[in-house]
Amino acid sequence: MVDELAPPRKSVELEDPGAKELEEASSDEHFSDASEGHASRNEATSPIPITRVERVDDAPAHGEVPGTDAYKKRTQDAVPDEVEIVPEGSRSRSTSRVSVSDRPLTPGGTAVPKTIVEKIDPDQPSYGDVPGTHAHQLRLADAAPDIIVKAPEPPRKSQGT
Repeated sequence: MVDELAPPRKSVELEDPGAKELEEASSDEHFSDASEGHASRNEATSPIPITRVERVDDAPAHGEVPGTDAYKKRTQDAVPDEVEIVPEGSRSRSTSRVSVSDRPLTPGGTAVPKTIVEKIDPDQPSYGDVPGTHAHQLRLADAAPDIIVKAPEPPRKSQGT
């Protein structure tokens, strides 16, 4: 009776029937990038989602009464793109009234600013413009300016005053 309850042999525990020896790698294997031949993600732009708030009534909610502590905290909240009042028992619209052309192109709806660099002498390389230098390696992480202009001459002080 004791023999029936004996634990299995160690060799059985260590055997893995699913394990197989790998064949030697052949030279005709080809590995490629999964996105090879497809357009890059940078070319396809994702639309910015619309923030929509549905309310039961138009009475001020917690944090909407000026002068309260909750109101001060709510000033940091995002502003919704749409607010719809849906009386209790009614159904809300299933789609937004904001058209695709009215949606902002950037978060917050602000235009992307242009970067303008003023150089004292645009014809001479600046610090970080010379390839092969440490400064150039660091400069590669910077965004490329949209416009480079010559810096205006500072006003000169007159000698007589």
